[in-house]
Amino acid sequence: MKCPECFNGTLVLKHSKWGMFYGCNRFPSCTATHSCHQETGKPMGIPADKETKSWRMKAHEAFDEVWKKKLNKRQLAYLWLRTAMGMSREDCHIGRFDITFCKKVIEICKDIEDEQ
Repeated sequence: MKCPECFNGTLVLKHSKWGMFYGCNRFPSCTATHSCHQETGKPMGIPADKETKSWRMKAHEAFDEVWKKKLNKRQLAYLWLRTAMGMSREDCHIGRFDITFCKKVIEICKDIEDEQ
């Protein structure tokens, strides 16, 4: 995978005391990282630059509030989000979203929070 920060490096699977992750092979010049499934080492979503990762975290925070407070089940919440976003099951993962989609998630979650 090409590094989303420096574009000159490659993300390689690394091991730490916290588990596996992908990191740029140009470390310490580039500190880009990407998460992976601990069982398989498969990347979680699509690697992104720092700004996109920040928006993904904000979108996940908004989404987690909705499913925990309103929908009670994460699977039901993802079904709701897929429907609201008009996306397929395969495409509707915050770890795959760009900034525009993250902002849309936040807006949709705010709208459902406001419905009381």
